Amino acid sequence: MVALHSTAPLTATAAPPDVGRRTCLQERFYFPELDSIRFFLFWGVWGYHALPRQENVYTEHHVPAAFASLITSILKAGMASLDVFFILSAFLITELLLREKELRGVPDLKAFYIRRLLRIWPLYFFMIALAGFVSIFDRSQPLGWAYALSFLLFAGNWIMVFRGFPRAEIIGPLWSVSFEEQFYLLWPLVVRRASKRNLIQIATGLLVLAALARLILLLKHTGGQPIWYNSFARLDSIACGILLAAIFHGRPTLRVGLATRLALLLAGISAWLIVGLRCGLLDPVPTLLGGMIGYPLMSLGGVAIFLCVLGAAQDGLPFLKYSWLVYFGKISYGLYAYHFLGLQLSHHLLTRYHNAHSWTLSWLCGLAITFSLAVVSFRWLESPFLRLKRNKFTHIPSGADSCADGEALTAVSLSSTGA
Repeated sequence: MVALHSTAPLTATAAPPDVGRRTCLQERFYFPELDSIRFFLFWGVWGYHALPRQENVYTEHHVPAAFASLITSILKAGMASLDVFFILSAFLITELLLREKELRGVPDLKAFYIRRLLRIWPLYFFMIALAGFVSIFDRSQPLGWAYALSFLLFAGNWIMVFRGFPRAEIIGPLWSVSFEEQFYLLWPLVVRRASKRNLIQIATGLLVLAALARLILLLKHTGGQPIWYNSFARLDSIACGILLAAIFHGRPTLRVGLATRLALLLAGISAWLIVGLRCGLLDPVPTLLGGMIGYPLMSLGGVAIFLCVLGAAQDGLPFLKYSWLVYFGKISYGLYAYHFLGLQLSHHLLTRYHNAHSWTLSWLCGLAITFSLAVVSFRWLESPFLRLKRNKFTHIPSGADSCADGEALTAVSLSSTGA
């Protein structure tokens, strides 16, 4: 008894050697700039889908040929914005799983899948239901059972590989959500058992697998779109996000200085411009060289932009944590999901209006509809599920303390959803 009493105070006061690390893991994991960059990435996707990508459209309006070429190259480069969404998703998901693994010994798979369900499914399935509803009244937008079932099973990208873009165009953007959901289904099972070194090896293997898949498809003269939507051919950016998470896990926030960040931004944009100008990834039949170089270059450009942004709010670019910018980044899933619908509604509203500014008015109207739908959706459709996700199924706090409506939200979206 004496021995017990004498040693009890020591036991009570002695701190385990990893107590500091465990306390760090329980702190909120959040980079506001990673929300903000989603808003800028949305503009790349929107510009690619909304604006003409043919040079003659601009030269016919007296735009100099060189400038018209630059405009179309920038618009084509916008398609690479989606790869940063993939990098963000893989980085954040891997980092959060690694933190949970350190904190709890093993990731809570049930909680993980419920978190993904609550984040992705409400808007995703709402869009599929909306497409089905629209197809009843608009015969030019039939959904069809094959497409409906494929998207319901998160195989929307695969049916687009074999049958092309859906005639019910408003669900087209959801192909990337299907792709990411396939990743979310399998990746926690890997992280649960793999060491950090194993994760680096697996990510390297994914890069090799993606290159081999593209090589086979290109040698078979597969079209640009079937390659673009193919899960195996699009693994580069997912692999890069995993590598970044494995490299930065347990390390301080990246601090590289403003000049380096600007150089990274310039390098990333330059890589994307080369892809848009020279690689022809979405050509009817891409060249072997363009296909083999274009996808890795897109991913490397995305990595450069990611590194430019990570920690930038504390390293010379404080505007990236402005609340309004962070908010628009938070609703980027809705902006991405609704932008085809916004463009279609705008076209129908202004189809009989013809003057010199009809294009501009149509784009502005489409943007206004897209933003309105995203704001309403975030407030009334997504936020209730996000509150449940945060309050019941989150072990590692990973979002801002509050947003415009005073509610805590997760930082992991997509395009995390999707893009």
